[in-house]
Amino acid sequence: MSLGPAGPSFQKPHSASSSIRRQSSVASSNLFQSRRSSAVSALPIRSRAGSQSSTRGRSSPYSSTASTATSRSSRSSSYLRQRTNAASTQSRQPPRSSSAWPRSTSLPQTNASGESLGEVDPDEDALNEVVMAVDMRERASVGCAYYVARDEKLYLMEDVKLGTVDVIDSLKLFVEPTVVLISTRADDAIVNLLDPEAHAGSLARGNDGQFRLPYLLDIRPSGEFSYEGAKNKLLSLNLGGANNARMSLLVPGDLQTGDGVIDADDVYSSGGQNRLMQLGCWINMDSKVTIGCAGALIAYLQRRRAATFLPGDAAAQALFRISAIEMFSLTGSMFVNADTLLSLQIIQADFHPHSHNQGPTISASGTKEGLSVYGLFHHLARTPQGRHLLRQYFLRPSLDLDVIQERHNAILVLTRPDNANEVEGLAMHLARVKNMRTALIQVRKGINGGGGSGIGISRAVWPSLRNFVYNALKICDVLQEVSGVESLAVFQKIADSFERNSFGQIGRRISETIDFDESAEKGRTVVLRGIDVELDEMKRRFDGIENLLSSVADHVCSGVPRALGANLNVIFFPQIGFLIAMGLDPDTHEPVYDGSLEDPWEKIFSTEDNAYFKNGATHQMDDELGDIYTLICDREIEIVHELAQFVLEYEALLIRASDICGELDCLLALAQGARNYNLVRPRMSSQNVIDIKGGRHPLQELTVPSFVANDTFILGALNEARGDGTRLRTPSQSPQDTLYGTGPSLLLLTGPNYSGKSVYLKQVAIITLMAHVGSFVPATSAVIGITDKILTRISTRETVSKIQSAFIIDLQQIASALSLATSRSLIVVDEFGKGTDICDGAGLAAGVFDHLLSCKSKVVAATHLHEIFEGGYLQEREPLAFGHMEVQVDKTSSGDEDQITYLYNFRLGRSISSYGTFCAALNGVAPEVIQRAEELVALSVKGEDLVAVCAVMPPDEIHELEAAASTRANDQSKKLMNPGATC
Repeated sequence: MSLGPAGPSFQKPHSASSSIRRQSSVASSNLFQSRRSSAVSALPIRSRAGSQSSTRGRSSPYSSTASTATSRSSRSSSYLRQRTNAASTQSRQPPRSSSAWPRSTSLPQTNASGESLGEVDPDEDALNEVVMAVDMRERASVGCAYYVARDEKLYLMEDVKLGTVDVIDSLKLFVEPTVVLISTRADDAIVNLLDPEAHAGSLARGNDGQFRLPYLLDIRPSGEFSYEGAKNKLLSLNLGGANNARMSLLVPGDLQTGDGVIDADDVYSSGGQNRLMQLGCWINMDSKVTIGCAGALIAYLQRRRAATFLPGDAAAQALFRISAIEMFSLTGSMFVNADTLLSLQIIQADFHPHSHNQGPTISASGTKEGLSVYGLFHHLARTPQGRHLLRQYFLRPSLDLDVIQERHNAILVLTRPDNANEVEGLAMHLARVKNMRTALIQVRKGINGGGGSGIGISRAVWPSLRNFVYNALKICDVLQEVSGVESLAVFQKIADSFERNSFGQIGRRISETIDFDESAEKGRTVVLRGIDVELDEMKRRFDGIENLLSSVADHVCSGVPRALGANLNVIFFPQIGFLIAMGLDPDTHEPVYDGSLEDPWEKIFSTEDNAYFKNGATHQMDDELGDIYTLICDREIEIVHELAQFVLEYEALLIRASDICGELDCLLALAQGARNYNLVRPRMSSQNVIDIKGGRHPLQELTVPSFVANDTFILGALNEARGDGTRLRTPSQSPQDTLYGTGPSLLLLTGPNYSGKSVYLKQVAIITLMAHVGSFVPATSAVIGITDKILTRISTRETVSKIQSAFIIDLQQIASALSLATSRSLIVVDEFGKGTDICDGAGLAAGVFDHLLSCKSKVVAATHLHEIFEGGYLQEREPLAFGHMEVQVDKTSSGDEDQITYLYNFRLGRSISSYGTFCAALNGVAPEVIQRAEELVALSVKGEDLVAVCAVMPPDEIHELEAAASTRANDQSKKLMNPGATC
């Protein structure tokens, strides 16, 4: 048996089945085991004197084991040996039998602010597993498949033709995997992208580098990525039967919020061809690279099962179960790579300053969202599913006009002044809603709702379910009072999916079954009295056990010497029964009394202070009362199991309602952000135009006392062709669309340093992206045409792990932009060409701008290379427009810092000066340096040869040289006149 990479420890899951009844039945057995384990760990002790005696709890954790890698190519073996050295301290789980399954120890965790998060259940890390497989074959076809453990879904992508490593970088950023699988034949560029320090020797540093990557990179043999083997693995998945298809095309706007396996030999037997035909209807089987990635991913999940369970264990099928397959395609969303997201500060993660709080898992990553565009809205989302969906909106802006306009319509309704009170009510109820996908996964796996003593009851399953159905009904009531909501798609979804009667039955059943107050007190799920007569009778007897113990203790004391009676107690241990506790002699450490011939005592065990015995009376009570505490827990488990079966009958309804709550929460966050930051609705157009009036940078305006707004107008090519030969799918032109005739496709900014050019470039791109997200934008008005890509060359991200200069990185960014750009793309170029010789830089910049003009992509750029224009490298033409940021020059001012006033107003036309020396003076450069620089600038403007000018000696240096020559001549003359003299 091959052991795959070990992951976090898992609570034993239940067997997989497409039938809800079957799932519930198996979940109950595991729930019974889990609850019985809780009963054993809770040891209430009662004594005659009212004092409590305790015993030391015992644990038997499994020992750690190391996973064994299978034989593979030398490249893969070497790489994995390095990864093993880096992660050797991570615990590994051995195969487990289904009979003994202790819970792993929970560890206290803190967030990025240092606040305690309580105990983190290892099952939470299991639910956070996201496994991604990527591959790139001949002709640069990129394929990707990833699996989300929390959703139990396998996602497959349409193969991306003519793709690059930038596509893989975008996929990695969107998926946020915990494990990445690539093939041994993967190009070095892919390995360097996924692990930039792979060739820097840092992998051999041991524990110091174990958390340097946010995921585990596993290079697998290329055979696992084969198309035929992957097709057989997909056909062997039991996805609910032929008539229960659960595959769909995932497009922007849709909510994204076990794996029964049949014998592969039977794939082509009974019904095999039919399954192949159905699979071909749901999945593009021509996407061979992606299909191969799916095969490697399924093989990885099977190895994880084999490393966790013994062979033949039916519960193994519930670990990493695949219950649905969904397709997603990059063609339906805007292409935004990692450089663009970081340059524009769309997302930005701030890590905890202490390395000990930077864990490898999502629940303990120690990160928080920093100052970013997404961060403006992140804290306004109240639900986990809402925050997750909102992040998807910003990472994958939509290209569907209907989806974008529907989001804009919802924000418009939610920002109406007459809906302010209702919006606050919606936010209040959404803040109490949890993600039902997680809760129902726990119910299916048989996890009890009470949890351990360190976890509050409010985080348990049953309170979450009850709060969800209650607040879902309240959301329905409040939403009906919102003006203008009737036309919104999200309202129709709520009206169609929120079944009041079903929610009422779920909430009523839970409230009438679970005693939440006593559950919080005892740290386990406790059933209310009055539900079951048998349970009530056992609880009544158990509640009177303290009086019984006192009576028995008095009876036993009557047979014990009076002087020793004070050392005697009668107590009760669950699963052990009734015991007599007798103190030990401090000198001999033997019991001071151990029975008599008439009433012999049987010693059971001893502690440091007491010895515990059984006699005839305690045996009689054991026979009459039995292990009543365990019987109570067992009966409560059976009742809770019946409740779990009832809830799972509404699983689809609860999940659908939870996803809709996430969508509503996301729209509400965008609406509240529009109100907080003074955003306006953009008008989306099918034309290839960006027309912004009074545009602002949403982050920059938060950091300055006042912000100067500026206009932008650029018009791309009128055709709808994409770079891959297909045509962009946009609705026909609406009557409200303004017909734009001619306009510039490239806006080139020149002008002074520190005048706001970079902020201007970024705000154009940010407004365009926010409009496609479905958000309102920071502007007075805006008309935004559908834009398929935003490509940038703004910031240079240098790192010592790459043997590249800053200029090489700039060239790679601009080359990527040129290769990916279409007529529908927006390209932002800031100061390209400054990292090399001025003539080479000017020539490269001019060549790039000339190429972009021929493509008629929408381009905003800035440059200080005036040689482009003075040398005639870039000819003026109609699609080219010049602009600059206005400054006011006061030539009469004596101080350098007062000569220039930055107005930050955008004006058409080209500026001929960058005023670099004034910026240098403002930043404290020495005056003599400034003076010399201005002299050289003045000579350069006159066309003088600076080399010849700099070769001419100034008069003072000539005088010093002549004086030195004269002195030397005098010395030589004296030596000739007096040969015997010494100097």
